[in-house]
Amino acid sequence: MLRRKYDVQMRTPLGSRAGTLEVEIEKDRVTGYLDVLKHTEPIEGSIDEAGTCCLRGKLITLMSTIPYTATGQMTMDSLELFLTGGRNVFRMTGTPVRER
Repeated sequence: MLRRKYDVQMRTPLGSRAGTLEVEIEKDRVTGYLDVLKHTEPIEGSIDEAGTCCLRGKLITLMSTIPYTATGQMTMDSLELFLTGGRNVFRMTGTPVRER
């Protein structure tokens, strides 16, 4: 099992929002938690050997809960995802947290 933690920035219509994404990768399965918008929510999905992934989860805002599908790349060096939920698409980028 491989564990990774990323510092992430999610671009929203109201500006960039910081958070963290923690994942565990076992074979082609991904599980973990996305902590953004003052909420921590579980995620799950799949990943291939090249880092191409598809994740599912939900964002909780002040006004609503948005189920989403996130697609993109997750590698040891970077993260780039596009979260699609309803009419919204949010771009998320990240860098790995280096353990000290």
